[in-house]
Amino acid sequence: MKRKIGLLLILSLVFCTSAVMAAGLPAYGADEGVVIYEVNSGDILFAQKQDEKFYPASTTKLMTALVAIENGDLNENITVGDEISYLDEDSSNAGLEEEEVLPLNELLYALLLPSGNDAAETIAVNIGRRIAGDGSISSDKAYETFIAAMNQKAKDLGMTGTNYTNPHGLHNDNHFTTPADMLILAKTAFDETTIKAITRAKVHEVQTNKTKHKWNNTNLLLYTNFNELSEEFRVINGLSGANPVFNGYATSGKTGFTEEANKCLVFEGEGNDKKMIGIILNADQAVVFGEASDTINAVVKEYELLEWSDPEDEDRVVQVVNYHVFDGNKLKYKTNEALITAAPQTDQANYTAKVKWDETKMIGDETLANLEADIKEGEQLGELQVYNGETLVETAPLYAVKAMKARNWMDYPILYWYVTIIVIMILLAILRIMFVQFMRKNNIKYKKIKIKKKQNGSDSRSTKQPPKRRR
Repeated sequence: MKRKIGLLLILSLVFCTSAVMAAGLPAYGADEGVVIYEVNSGDILFAQKQDEKFYPASTTKLMTALVAIENGDLNENITVGDEISYLDEDSSNAGLEEEEVLPLNELLYALLLPSGNDAAETIAVNIGRRIAGDGSISSDKAYETFIAAMNQKAKDLGMTGTNYTNPHGLHNDNHFTTPADMLILAKTAFDETTIKAITRAKVHEVQTNKTKHKWNNTNLLLYTNFNELSEEFRVINGLSGANPVFNGYATSGKTGFTEEANKCLVFEGEGNDKKMIGIILNADQAVVFGEASDTINAVVKEYELLEWSDPEDEDRVVQVVNYHVFDGNKLKYKTNEALITAAPQTDQANYTAKVKWDETKMIGDETLANLEADIKEGEQLGELQVYNGETLVETAPLYAVKAMKARNWMDYPILYWYVTIIVIMILLAILRIMFVQFMRKNNIKYKKIKIKKKQNGSDSRSTKQPPKRRR
């Protein structure tokens, strides 16, 4: 159904939204499915009913866009067919007409900005034929092929609690997701270049062979004033004047609404080195944008990023007690990924990090340890643990930068060389004494060997003088 926001909604956004607590996130509705995620740290800051089943409404279109981009050509022209005629009149649409021709890239704007169900139907049929590799198959068969691709993509992403029956999110009891799965989808979609550009746009215009379109983003967090919206959008939704839920840190998002799903919002925000993604499902229309704005403000302004390790930093060193002599007594170790914690500013002093060794390999602390086994280069040694007080918050594996062998018996003579020399000298003396005693006991004397000296440089052979003659 079309979103009926209206002036009453805007007033209620001002007066009825949940207030942000001092260094914390807003109080979310008890029936809402919520996940708040900080991207740089990878931390879930808040989760509520994250694994329960919810209807996603038009946030489904993030998956539709992903599958379309993965299987289609953004520059290929697509002709709108009679598939759009099967939608209800009050269905959210982009105003597409049969026989209208648009490139896939423009259809994605029609899909994600005004949340056009007509664009979703057109994409499903045309990209479904492309996936099937057969442009002649029926619309129904192509549609089924596209839905199968959506479910396969969800499976590939690890969205185990999700099932799709259509590309737009109109209600079906078997069309559902979970807040945790929606976070997986949002991270993937908002990281995709085309989807990122489209969802960050406030307005987009295109001229086709049929008409000129002007599409506004349904994410109200992006507008300082409702006069930025097209007149048609303002009239339909009863909007005018300053926007009370504008948030300068908001960057992108995707809305959704059906009577069964209530208001759904997937949104992004960034500032002060923080970047966050929020998922709110089954919310009241009167408060959802206010909750989202308060959430963004809390993350950006009231959290700090505490960096505990950098994978490029190889300066972490532990002194090893029983080191192998040729390996040195210092073992370098590191994490392969950055370990960063998003902590409330008022609570960051309570956060600490410490090393926990795998005791089959190392025993000790982060400065001095005993090697229990030979270590290979790149082998996991333990983990770096982050605590908030006594509560373990998160961990990262620690790996050896170089190999190191544990000490063996051959190391001791080299390590204690001065002792080794004394021992050798003592042993030689003992052997000398034993030798002398042996010689005396056996009445063995040394024989002196006489060596004749050379005379006047002549050789050693003696020469006979001729006898003298007698007179």
